[in-house]
Amino acid sequence: MATVPDRVSGELFGILLTIVTCLFKWGTSLKTGYVDTCPDTKEKWEVRSLSQSTTCGGQSEYHCLQDEAGEKKELCVEKSLLIKGYCPIVTQSGYVDWLACNMTTQRGCPNISYVSNEVYKFPFCFGDNTPSSIKTNVTNGQSDTGDGISAGTQIAIALSVVCSVLLIVIVLLLVYRKRRRDLNYTPDVEGHPLVPAGTEHSREEVVKKHHVKEGMNVLKKHNSLLITGKMGMSVTSTADSIMREYTHQHEGWQFIHCKYQELPVKFSQKTIYFVYGWFGLWNDNPCTEQEVILACNALVNTLQRTKNEIKFIVGMRSDMNKRYASVLEQFEDHLLGNPLSLDSVNLLRDKGYEEHLKSNIICQDKSCNKCKKLKFDMLSKEKENKIGIPLKLTILANYHDLIPEFIERKNMKETLKEHFKSLKGQDKSLYECLMYVCLKGDLKQSTDIDRNLKRKLKFDISKKSFEENTSALDKYIRMKNSDRQQGVPPEQATYVFWHPFIYICAFHALYESNPDEVMTCCNIDAILQLVRPESKNRHKVDYFTVTADQDRVKLFQQRVEGEEHQDKLSVHPLLLFQAEQSPGGS
Repeated sequence: MATVPDRVSGELFGILLTIVTCLFKWGTSLKTGYVDTCPDTKEKWEVRSLSQSTTCGGQSEYHCLQDEAGEKKELCVEKSLLIKGYCPIVTQSGYVDWLACNMTTQRGCPNISYVSNEVYKFPFCFGDNTPSSIKTNVTNGQSDTGDGISAGTQIAIALSVVCSVLLIVIVLLLVYRKRRRDLNYTPDVEGHPLVPAGTEHSREEVVKKHHVKEGMNVLKKHNSLLITGKMGMSVTSTADSIMREYTHQHEGWQFIHCKYQELPVKFSQKTIYFVYGWFGLWNDNPCTEQEVILACNALVNTLQRTKNEIKFIVGMRSDMNKRYASVLEQFEDHLLGNPLSLDSVNLLRDKGYEEHLKSNIICQDKSCNKCKKLKFDMLSKEKENKIGIPLKLTILANYHDLIPEFIERKNMKETLKEHFKSLKGQDKSLYECLMYVCLKGDLKQSTDIDRNLKRKLKFDISKKSFEENTSALDKYIRMKNSDRQQGVPPEQATYVFWHPFIYICAFHALYESNPDEVMTCCNIDAILQLVRPESKNRHKVDYFTVTADQDRVKLFQQRVEGEEHQDKLSVHPLLLFQAEQSPGGS
């Protein structure tokens, strides 16, 4: 049976489209969201931000910016990093763009890097921020009505109410079709237990503008782009920035994230797909070579069938790219031949990171002594180079209280691992909620708590536990990108640790306290990626993995014995371990 939108005749649809166009132009003329002035102090900004807390939610935050015509507009968008010499502005399409200013000649031009929702620090970026009432008195122009709104505006608002009724009818007819078509639709997650509006922590990684420009140039000429970087080098954030910029410049295009194992059966036209998770989301899984080959073949075949209507960005860890070079080299000509590396050493880039550390992480408040001893070389030392500086900066911004411990340990993994272990004594309920997500790999709101897992780990948690720990969980957990972009309702969404590295640190903490339970209860994907058997060279310890002794290896082997996927896992070190002990026996 056809849906209501499918039964709308072509003639009626044309009439409705005309009405929508008129209403759009009308709404534009009313300038929804436009204000007289932007708050130019931290106190004023926080008051306005609080008043908009029911509107802004998820990763979007309150902003007040100048538009291309010099007028002020309030909106909810994700905050972004700006470097000195630039002001944020909002475009006609609602995107945040950068506007250059001259620090030498223009007084008040930003002289340090900053985030877009702190633009109040630089009132210069608001242009003429004088209230209209003062402007009117000075120019003797047309006076406002007593409540501060002009008579013409009041009439326009009244007429817009009438037009809005018609618009609601049209929206009800077309919303079903629109939501199925728009893969970039973001559901309203306000009020959901795990994503409280206005309190989500910033997880913005530093993205370099020249990388975005370089990626854009590749996508304009080619249909595929390979972005590589060590864990935490902003591979995903850079891909997001490139895709947003491309879809902004090319009308009708959209983008979506998907794991390489979850490619759609049919790819949509005029879509950029960011494909990630190669060889393992958290770390390397030696059993995935054949899956990767199949996925790459699917992408190559799609590119060969479609001409410039579908584009792929492959995001891959640089160490995986090197480790499996022999597997991937067959796809260089048609898929992986346009690389963008984020790992290259660049003094100017590192200088930008150092400025970000000083201006956004090290407190300017003299009463805070936690981070005064934090130096950039602590982040860039060779011993701590397994993860990228952008991720380290983001972690320090999110877990500011852990800076003294990081200064002492000078090891990000150890700092976060000990943090998770300390939660067991400080906040048992939060600890058990986080370790439950770690064991499962994710948290599905539609699924009941696993009673067997609770019993084995002796956890005292329920669905209510997650609701009671809403604010605390938000520091560690986010809604999965694929759910957010495909329009899955919050109550059916999947939640994961906000970065794979945070998951890895939680896994290490749990393994140290409950190794047997991890090997027998934890999701198998995590074990295959993060656990390795003891080797002859015990001094060689991998940064991302934990070591299992013979007894724990046997626990895992017994767990998978007779399972359908046992043959597939046979090449994994955990399954080969016993064979290495033969023929002399184990």
